[in-house]
Amino acid sequence: MDVSQINWAFVALGVSAVLLLVWLIVAFRAKAGAPAAFVGFVHLLVAGLHSAAPIRGYVDPSYEGYGFGLLHAAPGLPVTLMAGGVWLVALTGAFMALSKGRAAMALVALTSAAFAVIIGAPLALEALNDPGSSKVQLGEYLTIPGVAAIGLLLVVLVLPFLIGFFWATARTFRRG
Repeated sequence: MDVSQINWAFVALGVSAVLLLVWLIVAFRAKAGAPAAFVGFVHLLVAGLHSAAPIRGYVDPSYEGYGFGLLHAAPGLPVTLMAGGVWLVALTGAFMALSKGRAAMALVALTSAAFAVIIGAPLALEALNDPGSSKVQLGEYLTIPGVAAIGLLLVVLVLPFLIGFFWATARTFRRG
């Protein structure tokens, strides 16, 4: 089988399903509360989205390269390194959010802040430079234009990481 015949979406779904199963087992055993589960799950989503790119970047010569917010990499080994790094950071944040330790919370605060900036900075720049050019299309008949589209993207993609940052920071400095 040639790598061009691999359906990378299935690879990503398979890896993501295994990660989700393991994460759920750890979450239930840790008796993580709702905030921990929310923040961990948001990180797990990022890991899931990046689960095929590190492999594909290395083995597929036709892979075009990598882009995730502020992060970009040329095809080949740079994709593997960049996407693999994002995958590891997101996976670490997903599992550390389930922990109750201060060091783990500091790490979650750091990963949440990093993802908020990596994802949010391009959206903020777009909002400042040309807000009218943005749009979110949900199906054939619903298009959200301009500033409303940027607002929606910020709420869906950035706000969860800001919540994670403030939650983890508060837990890091909590007494007792």
